[in-house]
Amino acid sequence: MNKKFNIKIGILIVLLLLICAGCSVQQGEKYTTKDLDNLAEIRIYAAEDNELIKTISDEQQLYQYNQCLLYDDSDIEEHQNQLKERLEGEKEQYYLISYKYPVARFGKKALEENTTITLYENTNIIKMTVAEENIKAFSVSEEFLTFYYELSDEEMDFYHSLVE
Repeated sequence: MNKKFNIKIGILIVLLLLICAGCSVQQGEKYTTKDLDNLAEIRIYAAEDNELIKTISDEQQLYQYNQCLLYDDSDIEEHQNQLKERLEGEKEQYYLISYKYPVARFGKKALEENTTITLYENTNIIKMTVAEENIKAFSVSEEFLTFYYELSDEEMDFYHSLVE
């Protein structure tokens, strides 16, 4: 009888652990700073008058924004000049400026600029500029911090959905 009682208690404990584990998985939908790559917020400006349109700090949107930033850079160097030339004469539409939390735990608490993505009218090409303050060790020319990407319609739709 003692053996059967211990087996029943053991099964009960395992079932309770499984139930609790399932509950904690459902509650754990919050994103960590690691999931967000330390991204704190995105500010969207109209290119025409540099007016702030919107500030995004929703974790779900920040996570999707980070996922959209995973570009295929296999042959990016060869296409930079070509993409830059294709943008000549195109009108800038929006600036999406991302900000991250400072690395230091103490002292400076203001958010730091991370990247600026420029969206253009009538094209799927974007310009991404990495903020100079991200390079702490030495000075880097802006031309080495600017990258051009051609995106799919779905990716462009996502960026435009952030504005709306």
